[in-house]
Amino acid sequence: MKDKNYKFKCIKCGYETEEELTFCPKCKGLMQIVYTDFKWSIDSNTPSIWRYKSMLPETQKVVTLNEGLTPIKRINGILSKLETNNPTGVYTDRASSLLLSVFNNKTIETSYEEDFTISLSHYAKKAGIKLKVEVVPDQADPQDLIVINKLGSEISFSDKNYKYGLVYENPYTIEGLKTISYEIYETKPKADKIYVPAQSGILVYAIAKGFQELKELRNDFKDYEIIAVKLRYTDLPEILKYSKYKIKISEVSSKEALESIIELSKKGLNLKPLASVAYSMAKIEGDGIAIITGKRRFYLSETVKITKLRRDIMNLFSDNRKRTAYEIWNDLGKYSLKGIYKSLVMMVNNGELCEDFMLRGQRKIKVYWKCND
Repeated sequence: MKDKNYKFKCIKCGYETEEELTFCPKCKGLMQIVYTDFKWSIDSNTPSIWRYKSMLPETQKVVTLNEGLTPIKRINGILSKLETNNPTGVYTDRASSLLLSVFNNKTIETSYEEDFTISLSHYAKKAGIKLKVEVVPDQADPQDLIVINKLGSEISFSDKNYKYGLVYENPYTIEGLKTISYEIYETKPKADKIYVPAQSGILVYAIAKGFQELKELRNDFKDYEIIAVKLRYTDLPEILKYSKYKIKISEVSSKEALESIIELSKKGLNLKPLASVAYSMAKIEGDGIAIITGKRRFYLSETVKITKLRRDIMNLFSDNRKRTAYEIWNDLGKYSLKGIYKSLVMMVNNGELCEDFMLRGQRKIKVYWKCND
């Protein structure tokens, strides 16, 4: 394998090494990847974060569920980048894809971290990797554990409240998440500000890193004001205390966040309070792009009810054609589009249908087909 074109550098103290490290041996700060040879190149036929493969760490394989390339749409007048369109409904899918592509272990150990672990479990299944998840019982969502188990991950319980193994705070996480910046640059929306929800601060830091790389690579790059939005009375994320990037800190109240959740739910978006804060601030200031992420969307049913709609869908696929949800709805001609989508989610989760993304012109579309036995 050729020499790597990057090294690892501590975000906090600046310590550099070619050794792959997650945390700095000197100050315990998070490491990041910095490139020594870096060129802007896009594979325009790839409908995922891997269209930017030349600007990501080198991997021997690619584990993807076609995450990324999420749309920017106006919701109640607010430009919103819908990370809800990722495979499991959250932006962490970008990180999971890169992490499972980089590591070649047959088994990976991790500790339970809500959305991240759900996402990681889906990608581990795709990669054929056994994921071992350690869970502190009183900190876990039981529904999450059911889903993780059904995806083939191994669960163990512990009273030790610390993170170990593969963790979300990781240099490769930053690399996966920075692709949001690349997508914004590609689409060039008319906006000057980017509002980003900030809990751990990793997401907003990654976006700032992506924009800084673009600034160094592209003469036509237009700079954005990056705003980390947190809930009022919550602590400032540690990484933002020593970030070298220019990131403005703003906050919204719980009331404002909950009002946004209710408002966005009317548009079919199922969010947590933290996920709505970027939208809340964009609404207050009246401009910019809000990064919106949702709750993980996969719920595997214990039993499968055979309905007429699902039978009709299976009969439709007897011709082995690939179809979008809209084409299925149009071909059947007697069901609601909402009912079609709901049935497709169940049928994919139960292995009856397969799904993937493809490009049709400049649009990323999801298609379905009957899985081979």
